Amino acid sequence: MIQISDLTFSWPGQSKPTLDIANLSIPKGERLFLHGPSGSGKSTLLGLLAGIQIPQKGSIKMLDQELGKLSDTKRDRFRADHIGTIFQNFNLLPYLSPVENVMLGCNFSKRRVEKLRLSNTTAQHQANTLLEELGIDAQTRSRSVGELSIGQQQRVAAARAFIGQPELIIADEPTSALDADNRDVFINQLFEQATHYQATILFVSHDASLAHLFNRKVSLLDINGAAL
Repeated sequence: MIQISDLTFSWPGQSKPTLDIANLSIPKGERLFLHGPSGSGKSTLLGLLAGIQIPQKGSIKMLDQELGKLSDTKRDRFRADHIGTIFQNFNLLPYLSPVENVMLGCNFSKRRVEKLRLSNTTAQHQANTLLEELGIDAQTRSRSVGELSIGQQQRVAAARAFIGQPELIIADEPTSALDADNRDVFINQLFEQATHYQATILFVSHDASLAHLFNRKVSLLDINGAAL
């Protein structure tokens, strides 16, 4: 799914690289827990994986496509087609319903819409299905997102990431506002959807107590030579 080789990235004005990763491989279907303290480069790495930034040295291959060799427009399209993201602050539109928010995941990707068509379904139907599977009932789906609890908003954000079956789900500190019981419930729901839609999960958090739930855990401090 992802192969990082000899990656170096520095922000302007820095005396040493933010990231210096010799090798990181993430197979398709893996559920990887990536952790590290604040300032360890987690956000920078996610920006590189999403194609928002490109490395100064080395390569990032995703689905056998080297991201650094794509134009800005093609990287944007690749991200929309192949990556679903669950943001720490969810990035939902509060005045829209849960279904409308989830459908936004298809707005910038013809590929996702085409995958839905080939599955004989629509964005609206899959949005309702995903929300139901994640515990958002029909009555709640008729409300605006701004009226929902934090846990409900989190599940809406997860449904939006999965719609149209992107191959990679990046979850960026998505459980930071939840208590321990609700964190575990949400992660198990995430795994169920990943299994159903055959998605790879990259779960990023500073909370190492969650690591035991995943196939593999990687410390950014261990793989990032710039942080050693």
